[in-house]
Amino acid sequence: MAMVKLKSVDNRFQADVWEQALEAEGVAYRLRTFTDTAYDGLYVSQKGYGVFYVEEEDLERAEALVGALSAEPAAPLEGVQALAGAIEHTLLDPEAGEAELERHLEQCLAMGCVAACVSPWMVARAAAGLQGSPVAVCSVVGFPLGASTARGKLQEALELAGEGAAELDMVLNRGLAHGGRLGQAVDEAAELAQAIRPAKLKVILEISRLGPELSAQAAAALASSGAAFLKTGSGYFGPATPAQVELLAEHGGGLDIKAAGGIRDLDAALELVEAGASRLGTSSGWDIWREAGERWAEED
Repeated sequence: MAMVKLKSVDNRFQADVWEQALEAEGVAYRLRTFTDTAYDGLYVSQKGYGVFYVEEEDLERAEALVGALSAEPAAPLEGVQALAGAIEHTLLDPEAGEAELERHLEQCLAMGCVAACVSPWMVARAAAGLQGSPVAVCSVVGFPLGASTARGKLQEALELAGEGAAELDMVLNRGLAHGGRLGQAVDEAAELAQAIRPAKLKVILEISRLGPELSAQAAAALASSGAAFLKTGSGYFGPATPAQVELLAEHGGGLDIKAAGGIRDLDAALELVEAGASRLGTSSGWDIWREAGERWAEED
């Protein structure tokens, strides 16, 4: 029997989810991907990632699965533990030393945040201090300008991953993007994402400087780069806004979103989560977590 179209997917992450779901239901499928070599031989999706096809006799059952998964609501962010699971407590102050790092790690462990984001020179120390805990070590690459060479970013990323960073936030080369060479900037991210696996890559777009139109184009192009997250900004060029998060949610092909910059209180954090951010990068993580504990304890 002929195979018929079931569903289009925007990126590899969505494809993996649907492959697992169809296999669990025993539905035979074929995934046809859309790829070309427009950017120096690297495969980049132009109209999404691909299309799933199923046998015509299985279409009704597969469509029911599509409807069930698509209707599944996102889990709300409720309680201090769930909030901590979204916070990347950040220490990127260039004047911070070992004493500040020790205090920072103590705070990360106390609240059980998802990650401690620290300056590159601190990664090995942070990895040792957090060993055996669920708190991941995160650091930055090409930060905060994104103007270093592709080779320099790659070498930095490999070194940091080797020292224990499980997540790396890389700044997109905005000069290339503004100069009409967005594809080259995306290729840098794709190469780095592949090289550091299983570490996760987050790409910092710096939306306030890139502008909404170019940011939307970049988000769409990065959807199939292998990056795990798109990030609103570095925090050096203005605060994260709900509109920035919504832009990434609309154009990012289902990639997770990290908001960073100017998140200093609980209300700002919750507003960004409501807009679609699943991670919050903030140096005020400890204060926000304590504020949540106090407020929600009072409400109970």
